[in-house]
Amino acid sequence: MNRPLTRLCAVLLLSASIIAACGGDDDEPQAGGWAPYATQVERQLLQAGSPTEAPRQSLELTRVIVPGGEQIAAHTHPGMQLAVIVEGTLTYTVIQGAVQVTRAAGTPDAKAESVASGQSVDLLPGDSVIETPGMVHTARNGGNVPAVIYLSSLFPQGAPASSPAP
Repeated sequence: MNRPLTRLCAVLLLSASIIAACGGDDDEPQAGGWAPYATQVERQLLQAGSPTEAPRQSLELTRVIVPGGEQIAAHTHPGMQLAVIVEGTLTYTVIQGAVQVTRAAGTPDAKAESVASGQSVDLLPGDSVIETPGMVHTARNGGNVPAVIYLSSLFPQGAPASSPAP
């Protein structure tokens, strides 16, 4: 990997850690009042840009809300994506490939683990995931509280954020 892209990936991971650390008051829902009203999976674009260090790429920050009982169908992403869970529990299943999960990301207790094809893992607030292009996965929220995920994505310009798994 070239040096500018390595720096960009480090910035993406740091951004995800900062988002995880900004959870707010433990007595208040971290979603701030909008998540309870979600009735289907929502992907909300918060910011996007085209970094000069990664020509023909789009850097995006998004929030995904997965209401209780909802599932995200099997899919892939066209580039690298970093995710951090900020609320709820998300059961994440790898169908093809592997993903790195970091428990309690950004804390002294952080612990990395790998999740391989055919394995599922419950992701809790503060857990992060590094998704790579072409890796096939799905997720579901089996609880009653919306799962809220912040994503930092580096995708080819104009590419869809995800594609249904073949």
